[in-house]
Amino acid sequence: MSELISVIMSTYNEELEWVRKSINSILNQTYDKLEFIIILDNPDNKSMKELLLSLQDKDPRIKIVINEKNLGLVKSLNKALKYCEGKYIARMDADDISEKKRLYIQKKVLEKEKLDFVFTSMIIIDEEGKEINETDKTELTYKEVMELLEKRNISNHPTWLVRKEVYENLNGYREIPYCEDYDFSLRALLNGYKIGKVNQSLLRYRIRNNGISKTYSLEQFLNSRGISKLYKTQQLLDEILVSDLMNRTLILATLKEKERFLVADKVYMEGIKALRKRKAFEGTMKIICSFLTGKYYRIKNYDFILYWLKRKF
Repeated sequence: MSELISVIMSTYNEELEWVRKSINSILNQTYDKLEFIIILDNPDNKSMKELLLSLQDKDPRIKIVINEKNLGLVKSLNKALKYCEGKYIARMDADDISEKKRLYIQKKVLEKEKLDFVFTSMIIIDEEGKEINETDKTELTYKEVMELLEKRNISNHPTWLVRKEVYENLNGYREIPYCEDYDFSLRALLNGYKIGKVNQSLLRYRIRNNGISKTYSLEQFLNSRGISKLYKTQQLLDEILVSDLMNRTLILATLKEKERFLVADKVYMEGIKALRKRKAFEGTMKIICSFLTGKYYRIKNYDFILYWLKRKF
């Protein structure tokens, strides 16, 4: 007998066509025993409301929940979790596209390997849907996943498939801005849950020019680095220390430092593109320049080098 999968998603102000494609990519899954819980976190977005309700009328697997006011992603996801009746819970973002066999493959791997939580690689696309690149497809055991998660967030949040009891036992997400997913992953490890990687790209992840991951990239880096340190010292569950971490991030992430971080990232990506076009000198100089632009971007890349060395050696 097939078990029910609950898919949760929050919407706010995404392009309607992106949302339509995202929802259809779930409804058209080869594994069709699913329910789709969609939270509208912007009750004033009438166009979005009309679209979601019209799709709900056409497919009984969809359940639309409209927030009375904007709650933010974490509270909206935790609200969606309360409506889930499935044995497994999958994440989905409103501007991404799942591959047709995503849920089938993830469920099969999770059950075969006796895992509690799986994620996959992704194909990165731009706002027009053009492919930019693909995330790392290196095959990892769950023990390797555990070791690497200690260093940085390698679990792509929109690709998650998790046993419902994991969400229940961890009381959902904690309100840690821009890295609630990394915090959840580390807390899952602390509780002995096994996290695995499906070595396939089963989701198309859309990079938005004004997306949160860009606008608040410095805050995301600082919070992620902080909770990684708390995890290593067995202090991640100390709410006071977590609160201190978030307050410190607010102090460090000045407007000037945020601008430097974004500029450094832009120059770095230009360098990577140049290297891919075999413009070695131009690419190398841009990457070096990005390291000199801001201290936090230097720290980020130093961390990445250590992470890369750990994987290679």
